[in-house]
Amino acid sequence: MDDDAFRHQVWSRLEGSLARTTSVQDYLQDAVQETAGLTGVEGSFSLSVLVYDHLLTVATTDRAAWDADQVEFDTEAGPCVEALRHGVDTGLVDPRVDDRWPAWAAVTSMLGFQAAAGIPAVLSPGQWIALNLYAPDPDGLAGDRLDRARLFTQEVARTVPTVLRLTEQVQLAEHLQEALANRSTIDQALGVLMAQNRCSRDEAFGILRRASQHRNLKLREVAAAVIERFTGHPAAEPPPFQPPRPGHGRPERPSDGASGPS
Repeated sequence: MDDDAFRHQVWSRLEGSLARTTSVQDYLQDAVQETAGLTGVEGSFSLSVLVYDHLLTVATTDRAAWDADQVEFDTEAGPCVEALRHGVDTGLVDPRVDDRWPAWAAVTSMLGFQAAAGIPAVLSPGQWIALNLYAPDPDGLAGDRLDRARLFTQEVARTVPTVLRLTEQVQLAEHLQEALANRSTIDQALGVLMAQNRCSRDEAFGILRRASQHRNLKLREVAAAVIERFTGHPAAEPPPFQPPRPGHGRPERPSDGASGPS
């Protein structure tokens, strides 16, 4: 399979997660779970990032990969650190004999791994994501597996800006839904107070506001209590906010100008 065909295969596998995701972390967790099936590497995997000068593992297939990463981050030494700090791909590493990062190599070997790699990919200028591969078989990263892992990492990195945009839309929709719910509950309470007290809307709002201040409760909480007290029923919920989705909900394949299948 040539590179373009493999990139298309990766995108096809990631597309479903991209369409349904509500958080970057959930998306990256879905992505890292696809590593073995797409690259042919049998082992443990993690995705790490550098955020505000802090090294973080954001997704992992298991505890062993997590533990190996944390030793690197604690000692600031290892293939993943090289990838994230300097954008360096160290290639295949045998932790049993490599003496560049002794603490990481010792722990990685104790965890049963005999081959490893930290593969960087650019998220934005000066920002990197790294795929960390740990294989129990010394030949687990042989052949074209490492090259596939590099292409896989590049495709994951290319989708992250799209994920960020999608999750921002989800958060905006949640905020709008909350605002609609607040407004709906308050409007219902104002109607109840106006009927009970034979007062104007402004006067009813003043009653709600004073009760909110005196009880140190949010205006919506006071409004909901008013509705239930006088009607015996909870406030009716507004219909859910449905933001428009471009392309009828189908995400477009991210592009950074590189050639690839459309």
